[in-house]
Amino acid sequence: MPREYADGEVFLYRGRPIKLCSPCDAATASREPAALLGETLIVRPAPADERRRYLLYWYTAESEKIVRSLVPKWSKALAVRPREATVKYAATRWGSCSSSGRIFFNTRLSMLSDEVAEYIVVHELCHLKQMNHSAAFWDEVISALPGARALRRKLRIEEREAVL
Repeated sequence: MPREYADGEVFLYRGRPIKLCSPCDAATASREPAALLGETLIVRPAPADERRRYLLYWYTAESEKIVRSLVPKWSKALAVRPREATVKYAATRWGSCSSSGRIFFNTRLSMLSDEVAEYIVVHELCHLKQMNHSAAFWDEVISALPGARALRRKLRIEEREAVL
């Protein structure tokens, strides 16, 4: 179902539903085009395409926080060194890793539950050891994150609602 970016519409943040709302007074207005207040995402009033841009900006910033937290932790644990880890929007991929060591994560990462987002980070970092989806690659992922199979299934469920 296409998004309208209207007040009351529900999106996900870290696996939990949040509702969009325009600022109702000066106390809820923000300098930022979008800001989280409890379980409400306050978004500056604007046409739908502009509100979508506000959400892309906000979710990208939130996903960057997750990446800055998890990539160093898991890089150390896996003894890998990514050249770069960036966040950008993609319609289908949750992440990718190039042979040069550059890793990208989807803007929508912050829509997923924390454990599923962590699984994606581990998955992509394991590609620095195995640049494929071979049995050896999956052994790396499962060795690092024993619940990876269940988290992969959970990702398939969560991604249905993680739509911008």
